Amino acid sequence: MTIGFFNGPGRPWMLGRVRGIPIRLQPFLLVLMGLLALLQLDTGGWQAALMTFFAMGLVMGSVLLHELGHALMAQRLGVRVIDITLWPLGGIAMLENMPEDSSTEGAIAIAGPLVNFMIAGAASLALMLMGLLGQLIPMATITQLGFAQILALLVMVNVIMGTFNLLPAFPMDGGKLLRSFLARKDGWVRGTERAARVGRIFAWIMILFGWQWTLMLPFLGFYLLFAGKRELLMVQLKHAGRGAGGIFGGDLGEMLRRAAQTRAAGDFGGAEAGQTQDNWQKSPSQAPANEVHIESPSRPEQGFSAEDIRRLEAQRGRLRRD
Repeated sequence: MTIGFFNGPGRPWMLGRVRGIPIRLQPFLLVLMGLLALLQLDTGGWQAALMTFFAMGLVMGSVLLHELGHALMAQRLGVRVIDITLWPLGGIAMLENMPEDSSTEGAIAIAGPLVNFMIAGAASLALMLMGLLGQLIPMATITQLGFAQILALLVMVNVIMGTFNLLPAFPMDGGKLLRSFLARKDGWVRGTERAARVGRIFAWIMILFGWQWTLMLPFLGFYLLFAGKRELLMVQLKHAGRGAGGIFGGDLGEMLRRAAQTRAAGDFGGAEAGQTQDNWQKSPSQAPANEVHIESPSRPEQGFSAEDIRRLEAQRGRLRRD
């Protein structure tokens, strides 16, 4: 993984592969699951602790299937999947060279929630055939291990997961779906800006009012704010053109210039090597001495890829506006 804060303490463990896609587990996730289960000892003893751990295992299993939905759809559309990693806040399917195409992003984004709704539908059908669908909510608490209780939990978890992921905020699937819709008319950068603006509204709602239900919502709101700003910055960097020096000056501008040279030499490797050389030049007549200006005639068609930006952030820290 290239985004450091996703990894947390310890390197992810390799669990296996699905259709060639590496599946990894952040070990801190197991520690967190164990701690949450042990908190149940005082109220329900070992049975409650084991049921809690099992329930969280079902949740993470649903998360894995959700991410596989994204990954397998990406493979079908010709997008390379680097890996899938499970971590304390869910799962991440890392894609390489994701095209800026509304249809492709929309199909990949919706695939995850569709998997959740399919699981919930299948479990609901099984409960209905057993005549227990009306007892869904009380059974979903899982006070004892049984097939019906597992089905009830699968329904509740996957309905919530699928619905929540449709929230129109980056990096949720709903944010990507919104951008794929807006970009058809406004273009990728403008579509990202508008989608990020909508996401900020929902993030602030969670920050200001989410504590009334659970303290997790405000923290999640701050995460959505950060993720939305990061997604917008990555797109703006990738499409950096005339006037980029006014946005990114000083050391950052020099870092981008060096990165462009490195990339042209093929040091970044993979699919990015060998692409059109990025010719970054300083223009004293149009920009201050500490800023970088990109000459329009030599602007690359693709700009910096998301992988380039992730590598820059891994080496120099999160990029920010000056």
